[in-house]
Order: sequence, then structure tokens, then C-alpha cells
Amino acid sequence: MKGQYDLPLNNDITARFVPKIVALMVYLGTLCFVFTLFMIHSSASWEKEFTTHVSIEMPTLTGTSTSSLQSKVFKLLSQTPGVQHAAAVSQKEMATLFHSLLGEELDVDLFSLPVIIDVSLDKKEQVDIQRLETSLKRISPHIHLTDHRTWQQQVSNLIHTSVLIAFFITILTLFAALVTATFATKTSLLIHHQVIEVLSLIGATNAYIAKQFQMHALKQAFIASVIGSSFAFLTFFALMTLLEKADLPCALHSAFFFQTLCIFGLAPFLTAFTMMFSVRMAVMKALRP
Repeated sequence: MKGQYDLPLNNDITARFVPKIVALMVYLGTLCFVFTLFMIHSSASWEKEFTTHVSIEMPTLTGTSTSSLQSKVFKLLSQTPGVQHAAAVSQKEMATLFHSLLGEELDVDLFSLPVIIDVSLDKKEQVDIQRLETSLKRISPHIHLTDHRTWQQQVSNLIHTSVLIAFFITILTLFAALVTATFATKTSLLIHHQVIEVLSLIGATNAYIAKQFQMHALKQAFIASVIGSSFAFLTFFALMTLLEKADLPCALHSAFFFQTLCIFGLAPFLTAFTMMFSVRMAVMKALRP
């Protein structure tokens, strides 16, 4: 393919800095897109696993039958429209929670652990939380209800905003690479304008000249993209290894890792062909009479 070039495109200044910029852009763009994918999977996994919308806390008081209060609360919940599921947290889980917060040396037997009831609500049906809390207070004024839906919605909005920002940065990175290729092509046209004029005089068409530029851009962009994507994959692998060594494994579905490998594998091809068409359009526009 090298013998087919009539223009010395490998010798101009753009051949030195464009591949470096493309490699950097592909590196940043693929990592940013993988982060976007990570946030999407994390959000879906979090929303699927977090099914507790309301928590009801009943402190264990002397002179009060906890089992009697618990049965009254469950009866009230069963009669409340919109309550999908309710279950009491086991004392073993409560002890584990206290140990994780206050340390393993804490003797939980010295404390009177409260009874926590996790409640899942039907999203399709509106639940009057104020009325439910008032009914619980009638059973016992010491019962406390906590609605988790407000902060869950805030966290969900934050995740979705992060996804949009990361995707926008990915698009900007790709756009920057295309703009760089376009300006580099215009610079090459100015550098080789005398050779282009000679080729035009001997019968070379605009399409033939554009083919010289686009094939050169395809080769440069593909090599640079492979380098950038490879370094991005190594960075991703290093981050996953660090998370695993820090006892923070990425608890995501295997589909995420498969999609990530597809991104690293397809990024060089998509970048190379996109830059090739961008360069061709820039050359054809510049050579148009």
C-alpha cells in the first residue's frame, strides 16, 4: 500500500503529532465510555437489589411485649394498600450491622437491639406515608418510620447525571480527534499543494487525491487507536486488580466485562473509519472548485 502513495504524506509535520493525539484521545475516550457503561450497570444493579423503601423501627422496652407490637405492625401493614412485602430483620443481621459499625469487640448482648421491619412498596400504587406513620404511632409512640425513597431518588439522579456527563465527555473526545484530523488534513493540503497541482494537471481526479489522504489517515488512525485502546485496557485491568486487592470487588454482571472487551476491541476500527471519512470529506471540500 505504501507504493501506491503519490503524495509524501509520511514526511510532513502532521504525520508526527496526529497519531500521538489520536492515541491519547482514544485512550481517554474508551476509558470514559467504559466508566459510563460501569455507571449504567451499577445503577441497574443497585436499583434491582435495593428493594427496601421504608424501614420501621420498634425499640425493645421493658414492660412492653415486643412480639405483640410486632404482630400489630404486621397486621397494619397487611391492611395498608401499596405495601408489597414486609419482613423483620433477624437479630443476627442486626448484630452483624452493629459489629460492622462499632467494631467486633463490642458485646451486643449487653444492648437491647431494636426490631427493624423492612417494607417494600408497590411502585404502581401511591402509599400515604404520613397516614401510615400516624397509624403506627397509635400502636406505640416509640415506633419510628424512615422513608428511604427520597435519598434513593437523589442517588439515582446523581448516577444518571454522572452517566450523561461521562457520555458527553466521550462525545467531546471523539469530536476533538475528528477536528484534529480535519485541521491536520488542511495543513497537509497546504504543504503538498504543488504536488497536488501537478497530479491534477496529469489527470488525477479529486477522488483519487482524496483516496491518498483517506488511506493514509486510515492507517495512521488505526495504529494510533490500537496503541491507545491497548493502554486503556491495561489501565482498566490495573484498576480492577486494585479494587480486588482492596477488598472492593466489582460486583457486576459478566455482561459488563464482555461489553468492555468489545469496546476496547472495536474502538480502533470505529475511530479509524470515522477519521477516514472525516478526512475524505475535508479533502473533497477543499479541492472542490
